[in-house]
Amino acid sequence: MADSPGTFDSPTERSESRETVAHRLVENISTHALFQLDSDGDIVTWPAPAEALYGHDAESILGQHVSVLFADKDSTDSDSLPDEFFEEPEAETVEVEHWHRRADEAIFWGTLTLSPLWNGTFHGYAAISQDTTTTKEYERMLERQNDRLKEFTDILAHDLRNPLNVIDGHLSLYEETGDGDHLETIDETTDRMARLVEDLLRVARQGDVVTDPEPTDIGDVIETAWEGLAGDSGPTLHYETVGSVSSDPDRLCELFENLFRNAVEHGGNEVTVRVGPLDTGFYVEDDGSGIADGHKTEVFDHGFTTRDDGHGYGLSVVRTIVNAHGWDISASDAQTGGARFEITGIEFLS
Repeated sequence: MADSPGTFDSPTERSESRETVAHRLVENISTHALFQLDSDGDIVTWPAPAEALYGHDAESILGQHVSVLFADKDSTDSDSLPDEFFEEPEAETVEVEHWHRRADEAIFWGTLTLSPLWNGTFHGYAAISQDTTTTKEYERMLERQNDRLKEFTDILAHDLRNPLNVIDGHLSLYEETGDGDHLETIDETTDRMARLVEDLLRVARQGDVVTDPEPTDIGDVIETAWEGLAGDSGPTLHYETVGSVSSDPDRLCELFENLFRNAVEHGGNEVTVRVGPLDTGFYVEDDGSGIADGHKTEVFDHGFTTRDDGHGYGLSVVRTIVNAHGWDISASDAQTGGARFEITGIEFLS
């Protein structure tokens, strides 16, 4: 009986299908390392993709325990294999997320999948390792964003409650006495609430994870941010070239604006500000009064301030912008005795 039309693919279609499958296999090979362990967890096969991922050649790695691939075995940030894992054969596939170390000491976040091999008897495990650092970094950014959102709502509830109580109290007093001074106090309090809400919304907007970064010249951003202090003729800026980065330039500009304003507010109009490069980032420091040892972590908290007229959101905005880029920030003492802020975890473009 003749084949009906369309029953079989044409040779061209079969060729295209084979090419598609081959392409997918190549993609998987380039992103995954497949090797085999014996029942004790020792590495017994080590093909080219595994060598490419880890940098170890077969001669140096065969016969070693799989734990040699891990870094920071006791890290609380991972679900490592327990020491007794290989004492009894596993019946189900197990997935382990952990920090891995390459032959050149480079660290990456990896997902190791161990599938037991049974053929009547237990023969060990098929192991698939994948570099999932990018996924891990994105998850961390989302965690930071969620933490900031919780902080935002907590502060909104806390900081607005007090002025609302003030308004309620003075409104009752005005109704009882007719004294216009109470209306003046209410007016001042509503102005304060408006500024507070504006600051909080600014923090919330800056907290969004940067999803469309662009190449950014740090020098150009610093020049724009420093112009914001044009009304203060006293401050001096010393800038040592920092490499270009991938960022949201508008938010990066606000980061520098807040750090510069913080230096002037605490160091006065004669303060000197310095910006320079670090191995994985840059620093901003001044020769002002510095930060007390007990406050070096607190300065980034929402609402923390040592000034009577401060709201405590400037450095909070800075940390929010830093975290939105996936970077880190810390406060320390400058050699001049002032405050020093280090933004790190940056991969320079040049």
